[in-house]
Amino acid sequence: MDRPTIHDVAREAQVSLATVDRVLNNRGGVAAKSVEKVHFAVEKTGYVRDQFAANLSRGRGYRFTFLLPAGQSSFVRHLIAAIDTESARYRKDRVLVDVRSSKTFDPAAQVAALRRIDPAQTDCAAVMVTDVPAVRAELARLRAAGVRILALVSDVGGDSRDIYVGPDNETAGRMAGSFMGRFMRKPSGPVLVIAGSLAARDHAQRLLGFRQVLQAEFPALTVLPVAEGFDDAGRIAAIAGQAMADAPLMGIYAIGAGNAGLVTALSQANSVFRPVTILHELTETTRAGLRADLFDLVIDQDPARAITRAMSIMRDLADGQPVGPDRGDIPLNIFIKENVQ
Repeated sequence: MDRPTIHDVAREAQVSLATVDRVLNNRGGVAAKSVEKVHFAVEKTGYVRDQFAANLSRGRGYRFTFLLPAGQSSFVRHLIAAIDTESARYRKDRVLVDVRSSKTFDPAAQVAALRRIDPAQTDCAAVMVTDVPAVRAELARLRAAGVRILALVSDVGGDSRDIYVGPDNETAGRMAGSFMGRFMRKPSGPVLVIAGSLAARDHAQRLLGFRQVLQAEFPALTVLPVAEGFDDAGRIAAIAGQAMADAPLMGIYAIGAGNAGLVTALSQANSVFRPVTILHELTETTRAGLRADLFDLVIDQDPARAITRAMSIMRDLADGQPVGPDRGDIPLNIFIKENVQ
């Protein structure tokens, strides 16, 4: 298969070659709508600018680091697979990618991992970390040392990163709340929310959006005290099992990972009534739960697309090119039993 060209990008975006050239080289003078069309076409066609000569002339390539949660959840495995794919695509442009991990939801471990990133050997770092002062301070230190910082999937304070790449998590929570209420004939009663950790900004934002919708549109639904499952399947199974034993639940909203625990709890529940169950990320576990009628809906952010976007942005950041905040927006997809593959 021939390598995609600038002509393919222009054809897909339905703009002129001159417009594509101006966008790719950040020359300005292009409408925001056309800029977005070009960036989307670049992702869709797989076009990669050949910067080998430029890199050769400056005597080095790009050096990127990804810091991801340890534990190898299905979602993280999908991220790593996407990084491997994109790394292969960018290898011709002398892009070196280092994937590291730190203990999930553990700020001390994340700070230690960030301190092991050598600014002299790193152009840009994409991080999935908790949004707490100690972590933000370490990110600020790296930025001051010249490392460009990209917050991936879960945002951190704006002064400690250059850009956020991921979905609008508050909107994701609002979507979950809206579907939760609409799926019920009579939306009244208790709802269990299981977060990974509320120290993670994406989980806190999803909870905020979820509560906002329930309070405004379904006030008879009562959110029980939020349980933190720390993405541990055994812990989540115990939390959900106990909650269903204590009282009939109308709904379960799982904000994080470890959803194999929910499969266990719902499969073993004695009640013939199953609570409406809404989760995040289409993985092997959530896909199976939809097919088995244990889960009702999954809100997915497409990790492959997030990594494609992140790698493109990281290269532009390393080149000192201006990157608008909208470049990091990742759309959300909805899956139910009927449209899951």
